[in-house]
Amino acid sequence: MRQRIWIASVTILVTLLLAGSAFAGGWGPYFSWGREKPSVGIDEYEGIPLNIEGDARLDHLTFGVMYDSAPAQDRLLGYRATLGFDIATGTKIEDIKVGSIPIPLPITEIDLDQSSKYGFSTNHTLTFGIIRNNRLKWWAGPSIGMAFNYYDIDTLFGIQAPDGRAAHLSIGGGGETGVNIHLGPGMTLCVGGGIHLRAFGLGFDSDGLGSFFWGNGPLFFIKTSLLFRTGPDRFVDPAE
Repeated sequence: MRQRIWIASVTILVTLLLAGSAFAGGWGPYFSWGREKPSVGIDEYEGIPLNIEGDARLDHLTFGVMYDSAPAQDRLLGYRATLGFDIATGTKIEDIKVGSIPIPLPITEIDLDQSSKYGFSTNHTLTFGIIRNNRLKWWAGPSIGMAFNYYDIDTLFGIQAPDGRAAHLSIGGGGETGVNIHLGPGMTLCVGGGIHLRAFGLGFDSDGLGSFFWGNGPLFFIKTSLLFRTGPDRFVDPAE
């Protein structure tokens, strides 16, 4: 599974890079770090009421390709998109309660140190250029995003879990802002970040015993990229 996800992700990224010359704007690699903190729960399992609630925490490292329709032009509106290979570097379900009874740690921790936890992430932003000149562009705007990760779990809740599998999906939106710093006539450094409110689902299965947690919560992220601009994407000062 890990190899198939890797091959598919690389194929998509290479295809997008090769197609970049067809779009004016900027294309380049990006890197981001994010922390997702949803509150999740499960009401019942196979008709049995459980009333389990808890808090999850997921840390993400993502790298891939970014497109910006107007990284340097003197334009009010722009569009940027990312598609990346996502690694869940740390995942925990903590502070679990069954009804009103808390379950003590570390029983509720999911150990992913020796597990695959790979997937993909995509983000789409409508940008408004607040400050635009021949040195930088400060932008902000609404954005939506999605992330998916698949896990082969060795240890689940502190117990060995042979043939354990899990996957999570988060999707939602919020706001994002950043600064494009122009390094020359054809290159721009982008630094920014944002906050999303996302719906979240985590499903796991081990030896036929499966369950599904769902909920929502915030995602905080920072992002940096280096864009190589194509087409007429360069601000020209009318006074020059």
